[in-house]
Amino acid sequence: MPALAWEHTVEWRFQGPEIAGFRAISPDFDEDPEMLEVSLSHQHHGDTIITIEADNGLGECADTLSYAQGNPFVTVVLTANLNAQTMNGTTLAQCSTR
Repeated sequence: MPALAWEHTVEWRFQGPEIAGFRAISPDFDEDPEMLEVSLSHQHHGDTIITIEADNGLGECADTLSYAQGNPFVTVVLTANLNAQTMNGTTLAQCSTR
């Protein structure tokens, strides 16, 4: 019999000009995950901060965000897996542009 499995994700999509800033937060302890914090600003929707754990590291996400920041022709997609097989159960699954 097949095993029952499911994945619960949350996806954020935003344009390059909405990126007010971002930073990678290093873990305090070896077993803690790296964190990504993205600050967004939109003239109609106000300011938002997205913070996502990245158990598997951030990879090229900082480069992706640097490329997109201020570019009106780039959409960033961040996806978090909310039932990941990690110690905390949440991790960054995707950081890409469209």
